[in-house]
Amino acid sequence: MKVLIIGFIIVLNLILQSTLFQYIKVLDVLPNTALIIVISLAIYSGKNKGALIGFFVGILQDIIFGRLIGLNAMVFMITGYIVGSINKNLFKDNLLVPFTLTALATIFYEGIYMLLIFLLGYQIDILDIIKKMLLIGALYNAFISVIIYIYVSKLFRSRVMKKRY
Repeated sequence: MKVLIIGFIIVLNLILQSTLFQYIKVLDVLPNTALIIVISLAIYSGKNKGALIGFFVGILQDIIFGRLIGLNAMVFMITGYIVGSINKNLFKDNLLVPFTLTALATIFYEGIYMLLIFLLGYQIDILDIIKKMLLIGALYNAFISVIIYIYVSKLFRSRVMKKRY
């Protein structure tokens, strides 16, 4: 049942990210709700499931939106693994946890993504990336992560997600 619920959340996010969320830009920056979902789920799922969730979210994004297949999958998988590996040391009721982890993960994601894009020979404007993606994107994702994290935490505290089948 957990797998179906998490799969539904991932697919719903993919649909919303490609349709509705296109209209909630802040200073021409879109929220990366897929990254927020990976972080929120990894906090409650652990490192192995966090990496697996990150891989599937990333590969779906690569197939539907990406220029390169596997890039998002790799970065999301690493992010899910790292966040999931520190989940036992986190106080999950503190909303500063998803805020901080999402801001750091956004910087990590954008940094790795731009480095790989640069290494593949694409031209990038580093000042625009720092301004838009690292500063505005990190803060925007961090604020949205608090809202998403509240719902994910309620879901993981529900009876459905606690049952073992």
